[in-house]
Amino acid sequence: MADAAQPAMSQQIALAFPTLIGRFQISNSESVNDGLRRTLLEREASQPSVDYANMGGWHSAGDLLDWGTPEIGHLRNWITDALGRMVQATGQLPEVAGRSAPPRGGFRISAWGNISRRGNYHRMHNHPNSSWSGCYYLTGDSANRTMGGILELYDPRPFTEMTETPGNPYGQRVHIRPIPGLMVLFPSWLYHFVHPCDSDTERISIAFNAAWRSAS
Repeated sequence: MADAAQPAMSQQIALAFPTLIGRFQISNSESVNDGLRRTLLEREASQPSVDYANMGGWHSAGDLLDWGTPEIGHLRNWITDALGRMVQATGQLPEVAGRSAPPRGGFRISAWGNISRRGNYHRMHNHPNSSWSGCYYLTGDSANRTMGGILELYDPRPFTEMTETPGNPYGQRVHIRPIPGLMVLFPSWLYHFVHPCDSDTERISIAFNAAWRSAS
């Protein structure tokens, strides 16, 4: 006697708790990068470091976008464009797409420069009171295969690596290698750090925070 047919199994497998990380490569950015680099080196020579998470190296004040050079104007436009794309991508998530009204408001952006040399690094930290944080690289070496100067982002879910799961999808870390013209955006609550610089060439970047202000 044949076995009875097995009952059908419907399926719904979906992603949950998404963490969006944006990477934007700015083309033809060399002249802007050169101007920003000169400005930061000049400021480093005349102003003390305003330390936050950096262990060694130089960290500027958070008013970089007010310095008034043409290159900083370009940078502000790039940051604004990238933030708009992150908001657009957020609106396409299933958790958000079903809402009837798009968000109304704007970002308040602050930025600062970082210059690291051999042995300097940034300890693990996050950026309170902001929605998105990011980094724009003025220098970098895509051919370097060491961990020197790499930005490392942590899986925000604690203890996910405590039990083996096929494929080991949880508890992984995202490594981002500095490349000139690369801009990276991630949620400000995401813990991250920068590995010690192992080069005799300066690692120069501009970090920024974007705090959302809803319109009334």
